[in-house]
Amino acid sequence: MKKVLPLILLAAVVLVLLAAVYLQRRRGEWNNLLLITLDTTRADRLGCYGYSEAKTPALDGLAESGVRFNRSFCNVPLTLPSHATIMTGLYPPEHGCRVNGAHDLGEGLTTLAEIFASRGYKTAAFVAAFVLDSRFGLDRGFRTYDDYEIPAAEDIYDGNVMYRYRRGDKVADAALSWLEENSHKPFFCWVHFFDPHRPYYTDRLSVNTDKLRGYDTEIAFMDSQIERLIEYLKKEDMLEKTLVVVVGDHGESLGEHGEDEHGLLLYSSSMHVPMIFSRPGSLPESTEVESPVSTVDLFTTILDLFGWKPPGRTSGRSFAPALSGVAVPGMPFYSETEFPLTEYGWSPLASVTDRVWKYIKAPRGELYNLRDDPKEMENLATDRPHKVQELKAELAAIEGGMAVRESSDVALDELSQKVLESLGYLGGGGAVETDSSSLRDPKDAVGMRREFIRAVEYSERGEKAKAEGILRKLIKESPESYAFRYKLAKMLYKEGRYQEARKEFEEMAKMAPEEYRTHYNLGKTLAKLGLFDGAIDEFRKAVEFDPEQTAGYNNLGIALLRSGRIREAMDAFHKSISMDYKQVDPHNNLGNALLSLGRTDEAMKEFRRAVEIDPDFFEGRYNLGLALFNRRQYKEAAREFRETIRLRPGFAEARKKLELALALSGRSTGN
Repeated sequence: MKKVLPLILLAAVVLVLLAAVYLQRRRGEWNNLLLITLDTTRADRLGCYGYSEAKTPALDGLAESGVRFNRSFCNVPLTLPSHATIMTGLYPPEHGCRVNGAHDLGEGLTTLAEIFASRGYKTAAFVAAFVLDSRFGLDRGFRTYDDYEIPAAEDIYDGNVMYRYRRGDKVADAALSWLEENSHKPFFCWVHFFDPHRPYYTDRLSVNTDKLRGYDTEIAFMDSQIERLIEYLKKEDMLEKTLVVVVGDHGESLGEHGEDEHGLLLYSSSMHVPMIFSRPGSLPESTEVESPVSTVDLFTTILDLFGWKPPGRTSGRSFAPALSGVAVPGMPFYSETEFPLTEYGWSPLASVTDRVWKYIKAPRGELYNLRDDPKEMENLATDRPHKVQELKAELAAIEGGMAVRESSDVALDELSQKVLESLGYLGGGGAVETDSSSLRDPKDAVGMRREFIRAVEYSERGEKAKAEGILRKLIKESPESYAFRYKLAKMLYKEGRYQEARKEFEEMAKMAPEEYRTHYNLGKTLAKLGLFDGAIDEFRKAVEFDPEQTAGYNNLGIALLRSGRIREAMDAFHKSISMDYKQVDPHNNLGNALLSLGRTDEAMKEFRRAVEIDPDFFEGRYNLGLALFNRRQYKEAAREFRETIRLRPGFAEARKKLELALALSGRSTGN
């Protein structure tokens, strides 16, 4: 036995050296990088991960031609934070993007795209969902960042404007168009698919989805679009020159542990993601890696494969040797979710995972043996207190080694906020800092989360009474949850039940007195009730707590204008415009203020700016027509009234003005 051990050690050393030589020969030869991120995709729903019902030939083919990681995990079950981790090699507390829609990736952190761009690579990104919009900072280093326009109704499957994201064929179209123009030079192209995110749609014409339902259909459709990208590389003889990396940003709970969707809990259903590396001729085929890895490792690994070193500190480690079949040690990794706190006022969660064990820090801690219990059904925290203490210490060490970063808040206009909320995120609103040990354990609240999802679906289908009943019940069960009361208040406001909405917003102001969203919506509600002095006070509080929100200044200006305080209103509109010139509403409102002062020429300039920014902005067209009419430029006024009617055929007042303008200009109304 004494002779065997040295031989085993010698063999291991030889394998490592061979792997190093194998990879070193190829470093510098990795011409291109195609990074494909699969939103909301769990590993166990792909054929290459053993799911017999799957129709994923493209992803299965990549796994056959390369290396598949069987125990790959994300570090956070949310889209923006997870992609920020992939692009920086840092954990969420270190890069500062810890929830969707609240913060941006601030300056001072180097992204994968910046490194590739600095080395002369063409860089481009094609993203499918608003949560990865350029305003959140992931565009840095990408010379092309195609974050789309919010899609029109015909691009939203069922016409539901509350679920706006770009479907996979549109993303693939944009990426292929760019590749055709730019693939003659080394490139880094990132393509993001969002299709498996709820709600699930099944009317896919480009893929045979017989016998598939819901989530699996979305994955099959996404796979068909990935196939288009791979086929293009094959056709252009570029596949062997391109490292293809496929990874899920997070998974999706399909009822496991009582959770639907993702973000609330840290179980494998939402944390175990596919991870595949492929480059025919350079990487071994049909290789499986059993060592646990996480998405924080991708940044360092990709740089290592290209022969580059990270420009600064990272939390990930390179697992490049595993790509040549050499076992890499399983290093403990960190995961977290702040979503329970920011959305519902419940406890955040953090976890540490090693080769065998997973510990989840929660009001009631959890311990799982992943080797024997991969679905995490048996909590061993009570039975194995020493292991709990050991992993608690490991988690504390990882957290203690982080350089925690506070990122800047991102200002969102009303439409952007509406789109974000439609995807299930408040963007960090309503959370009150407190000792998390005193907060509700999210695993005890999964039923409320499921009921909330049901209420949102009822509301969007127009079944308001059912939605309201559920929401009022949830508010009683979890009065600390801002999201429940916020959804109810917004629904009441939308129905014109302003007094009831006012009551809910006032309760929220007590819960979260420094939350912009509360005061902003209370101000809008009071304005609807004609209580403009109160509305002005609330809008002033809103912009005091978040001075970057342009809509707050715009609505403050409207309330001041309705109160006859025209000069103050103009100051508010100017402030909003100075923060974001490409907003139509503040220009239009400033034009109205100027028009009320008889400053017609200046008013016309503002109306023209509004319609230049958005030629389909019918209010700006109509107001420009009024200003031209006042200047007795009847032909020009008639043209704007015609455009207004084209955009809003039922606008009766515009028709009257058109007839009058035509009559005064001496032209027939029959045209």
